[in-house]
Order: sequence, then structure tokens, then C-alpha cells
Amino acid sequence: MPNRLVDESSPYLRQHANNPVAWFPWGEEALALARAEDKPIFLSIGYAACHWCHVMERESFEDTEAASILNRDFVPVKVDREERPDIDAVYMAAVQAMTGVGGWPLSVFLTPAGEPFFGGTYFPPEPRWGRPSFKEVLTAIARAWRERRAEVVDGAATLLAALRQREAGRVREALDLSGARVAFIRRLDATFDPVWGGFDSAPKFPTPSRLFLLLDLADRDQAARRLLSVTLDGMAAGGMYDWLGGGFHRYSVDRHWLVPHFEKMLYDNALLARLYGQAGLRLGNPRWVEVARATAEWMLAVMQGPEGGFFSSTDADTPDGEGFYFTWTVEEVRSALSRTQADLVIALCDLDGQPSFEHGRSLLRPSRPVADAGAAAGLAPEVVDSELAAARRTLLAVRRQRLAPATDDKRLAGWNGMAVWALAWLGAALPEARFLAAAQRAARFLRDRTDACGRLERAWRDGVASGTETLEDVAWVAAGWLQFGEVTGHLAWIEAADALVRRRLPHYLAEHTFDTPDDGPALIMRPHNPLDNAIPSAGAVLALVLARLAAITGNDEFAQSAHRIVTGDAALAQQVPEAFTTLLQAAAAVEGPLRTVVVSGDPARGSTSALLATALRQGGSETTVLLGPATPLPAEMACRFPVLGGRRAAPDGAPLAWLCEGGVCRPPLRSSGELVAAMSGAAFPDILVS
Repeated sequence: MPNRLVDESSPYLRQHANNPVAWFPWGEEALALARAEDKPIFLSIGYAACHWCHVMERESFEDTEAASILNRDFVPVKVDREERPDIDAVYMAAVQAMTGVGGWPLSVFLTPAGEPFFGGTYFPPEPRWGRPSFKEVLTAIARAWRERRAEVVDGAATLLAALRQREAGRVREALDLSGARVAFIRRLDATFDPVWGGFDSAPKFPTPSRLFLLLDLADRDQAARRLLSVTLDGMAAGGMYDWLGGGFHRYSVDRHWLVPHFEKMLYDNALLARLYGQAGLRLGNPRWVEVARATAEWMLAVMQGPEGGFFSSTDADTPDGEGFYFTWTVEEVRSALSRTQADLVIALCDLDGQPSFEHGRSLLRPSRPVADAGAAAGLAPEVVDSELAAARRTLLAVRRQRLAPATDDKRLAGWNGMAVWALAWLGAALPEARFLAAAQRAARFLRDRTDACGRLERAWRDGVASGTETLEDVAWVAAGWLQFGEVTGHLAWIEAADALVRRRLPHYLAEHTFDTPDDGPALIMRPHNPLDNAIPSAGAVLALVLARLAAITGNDEFAQSAHRIVTGDAALAQQVPEAFTTLLQAAAAVEGPLRTVVVSGDPARGSTSALLATALRQGGSETTVLLGPATPLPAEMACRFPVLGGRRAAPDGAPLAWLCEGGVCRPPLRSSGELVAAMSGAAFPDILVS
């Protein structure tokens, strides 16, 4: 008999619909039952692509004995952390405070009032690794609730008070940006792996927010350039990058980036596609550009739904086992390819050596130069590249005949905004019209996902909206719309970003930015997380959006709000700058002023797109690049976008680039070479050009 999750839209919740556990979704029905029956709540939080979530389900939630204890002594509640990141943030903070660690599956025990009193992550079915079994935990918690109720309730109240006090104790101060950047490089260098790149030991996670800041600093800091370059090379060379199909897996279990956990997340790939593209184009590394393009192509081919929205993730597991879909034996390679092509791939990926994965299987990743592999396979140099390309196409086609990992096809507003932000930039900078078209479809999808009260719909699947809007959604949707409007010259998208921020910012910004709005569902506390995690800090992203909007529209209130966000968490950023890298980028934009490059010209002309691409390639987070009109704007539009006032193409129709800082602009530039020289730091003349 299916439980209540069968009616939910979340694929993760529906995965648990046939468990013998009598799961409730989060909501008043579950909370009311806990109060009426005076039972504690067992809250389990995970997501569809989470490997250990699947393991705990198989071991414990499908176990009838464990289910019997849960159903008798608790009110069991399931939450999809991607659908309800607000709930996850509150109870993750509680578990981290109790245990010092966090992760998924998140397992938390709550009073009927929703206050946490005990928690952890994965609990095994039998005592293991110094952890009690899940059934032992359930039995002990149920006994404590019956026999030591007052102690449990008092402990929960004390923990909640401490969490609230921690949030209330933040102070506002200015940020020493230069000092924070120096400390950031020094602290990263201390944990840097000089051989394979990345930071700390295994497991290794991509840290795009750190790498974006390193890219901003790479032109003037050789240490930053080294840390960035070795890490980008290492990630692209390892098995964490899908050499056949494009895109990145979630993380590597080893220091070599070789063996990943095989789930793929939309947010990782959107961030890494843009990161590799920006770094490759600015620092002149064609391999990184190739990785960016392949990752974006994977997003279009696998992750974009028919209406334009992007799916959330693909799973790590299949019925054949984790990793089977992505790994190969030598025999499988030989049966799929011609003899010479197989010899080439086997030599290139060193498949005759020790298998790199389990059960005699290996990940396909080049481990030697292509020319050397071609020589080992007996191929003439002039045909090696074409033979390798043909072999990759064939292997990918064979792989697609396997049982693919499941896809979590819910569309999340914030992650889709991130995809628009990445694809719009790549589409204009490469340039690649297909990426711009995909970004536009996703931007339109998001535009239509607004409720009657003006709030964004957090999650959407099969025509059904779910979840509740968060700061992440507002920040990234605004960032995506703004980026698309900037690079296409379609000012309606900039106006859409402007309107979204005006409408929703007051509901998030008080003494600092909260992750949840004041007009959203009430929880035991409003979370505020300014740190960069797998996804950059939403508050810092919003500060960057506000700074860019202020530069384009001249709205001082946006600039003041951006400054308020930065100073609200400056004290913490000064202490641990490596955890606040997006905030450091926002601080640079706020303290700026931001440089603005306006490229005025007919977007259909190749010379206009070339000049725009040059500006995008040269600029970082401290530069706003905007495609302006070929002719002067009407007076009304010029008032709304003063940075475009008077900007126009040359009399002969050739595009012009206008480089401005704080309202002071250089004379217009005609060529990419002139623009590169100007953006590289040549003296800025005190000339105001109208």
C-alpha cells in the first residue's frame, strides 16, 4: 500500500512512496498529528541523486522491522532538500551544531513543535564504523521521549536559543578587501594539492566559487593563476569529467579526480561550464574552452525539457550498480570499435593497465598525449584526430543503449537561473547561437513561473508547482535575466530582473539577507547562510546583481542595498575569506565602481558580436558588459538606462565600444585590439564622452 508520498510531485519523495514507512510530506497534517499523539517527529531529508540516501532507503526504510518502530513511536516525515532548502537549512544547522558535521541523508528527531533535539546523517542497519544501528537509535530516542521528556524538551529549547543567538550576534563592519584577498590566497595555498589541484585531501569537490575569485585575481597574482590552472587541468583530466558525454559528476572520492560519485547536478555543470569558458577564453587555454562547450552541450542534450526548463540532476545509481553506465571493460571497447580505433582508445586511456574502477571496469579518460596513443595504435598522424572523434561518437552511442541513471526532472527556479546565466554568457562570448537560444527558452520558462502574488515558483514538474521561493531563486533568476539582457541588448530582460529585485528584496533584507522571505511559510527560525557551499552564497550573488543593476540604471538604492549585504557579513569574511569568495567579489563590485563596457551596434553584424565577445572575454566580475543599440535610445529609455544614453554605432554603422567607470568614459573604441588594450589597464583619461 503506497504511503502519502505517492501524491507528491517530487521524484525524490515519490521514490519513497512504496516504503513500509508511513511517510508524511512536510506540512500541517504531520505536525498536527505529532501534537495530537504526543509523538516526536523523525525528519529525513535527502534528494533524488543522493547515493547514501538510496543506501539508507534500501537498508532501513524498506526494512519492515525498522518501519514498524518508526510508525509506532514517531511521525515520519520526508523532505526533498532541493524542493524545500529552507527546511534543510534550518535542520542542517541544528545537526551541525550538535555533531560538528552534516550531510545527506539528514536524519533529525524533533519535538511535536518542530524543535530538533537529536540528529545525524546516515545510520547503518547494523552497528558499523563507530555508529549505532538505525534501529538502536530509534529505540533509544523513543525510550528517552517516554522516560526523560523534560530533559529532551529542555535540550531542544537550549539548542534553538543558541542557534537564534548566533544569528542575532552578527555585527556590521567595513571589509578590508585587499587584506581578505591576500589571506584567501595564502589559506588556499596551504591546503592546495600541487600535483592534482584542488584543496584538502579526498574526497575532492569542485569549488567553483573559489575558482571564480582565483580567475578574477589571475591577471595580477601568479599564485592565484597557478592554483586555478592546476585545478582546472586536474578536474578536466580525471574521471570526474565525463570525457564521452560531457559534464561533471558531483565529486571525486580520491585526490586524483579519478573515481567520482556519478550523479550529475545542474548547478555544478552550469557553474563549471561558465568557469571553464571564462578561464579558457581569458587565459588562452583551448582545452578549457572545449570542456566548457562539451559541458554546455550536455546540458542542452540531456537536461533541458521540452518547455525550456532544465532538470535538476541525474542519479549515481542504476540497477546494474553505481558507475556501470559510465565505465568500460577492455572487451566492451573492442566489441564496439574497429581494431585500430579500439587500440587508439585503449592506449590513450591506459585500459591495459590496472582497472580504475570496480569489477574490472575503468573510466575512460585520456592519460597520455593523443599523438603518442595514435603512434602506439599504428595510426598515421594525419588521421588520429578523426579516428578518435569517430571512436568517441561510437562509444557514446553504445553507452546510450545501456540503462541510464534516473533523472530528477523537476525544474528549480534558482538552478535554472544559473543555467541562463551560464549559457547566455557562453553564447555571446564563444559565440554560439545555440547556447543563447537555450538560455532564452529557459528565461521565458522562468518568466512564466511566477504566482499571483509575484513570488517565483520554487519547483515545477508535470505542470505542478511545489516548494516555496527562496533567496537562491530570486538571486539567480535575477542574475540569469540580467545576464541575458546584457549580452543580447533585449532591455526587457534587464527590466524583468530590476522588477523582480524591487518586488522581492524587501522580503529578504533586514539586518542581513535571510534565505527565506518574511511572507513565506513560518519555520522555527529564518535561516541565514552567507557562506559559499556547492552553490555560491545567494546573498552575495544578489549583491553582485544589485551592483550591476545600479551601474546600468543609476539606482542608488540598489547600490546601498548591495553595500548593506556585503557589510552585514564582512566580519566573518575577514576571518575565513575562503568560505566567502562570492562576497569578496561582491565587495569589489560594490567598492568599485564597476567598469561598464557598452558595445553599440547592430547585433546581426559579425563585427558587433566580435567586439561584444572581446569585452566579455576580458571582463571579470568587476566589469559589466552590455550590448547597446545601434542608434540612440528614445529619451524615456535613456532615462531608465542612463549608461546607454548617447551610445550609438559609428556613422558608417560599425560598432563602437564605450569603456566607462563612474560616469567617466573613454572615447569610443572601434577594434578588439583597442578594447583589449583599454581593458588591460592603460591609463584612464579624465574625459566624459556624451
